[in-house]
Amino acid sequence: MTNAEIARELRTRAADLARAGDNLYRVRAFRQAAMAVLALPNPVAELVAAAGPKALARLPGIGRSLADTIAGLAAEQLAA
Repeated sequence: MTNAEIARELRTRAADLARAGDNLYRVRAFRQAAMAVLALPNPVAELVAAAGPKALARLPGIGRSLADTIAGLAAEQLAA
């Protein structure tokens, strides 16, 4: 998946969480993570391949759990 596709998936998940009445902070976290992914100069898959999900967790707006989620989405690209 490209960064734009990953960001789109994160925004979709945020919308699903909002519709389900989930915690507002969790919804915001997914939206902020989408923006952080879009701002990256290189593909997420390259970042994860080079340094693992921990590299994503160091980015502003992305916590450890979201880093794992994003890394999973990026892994789909590597597996394809």
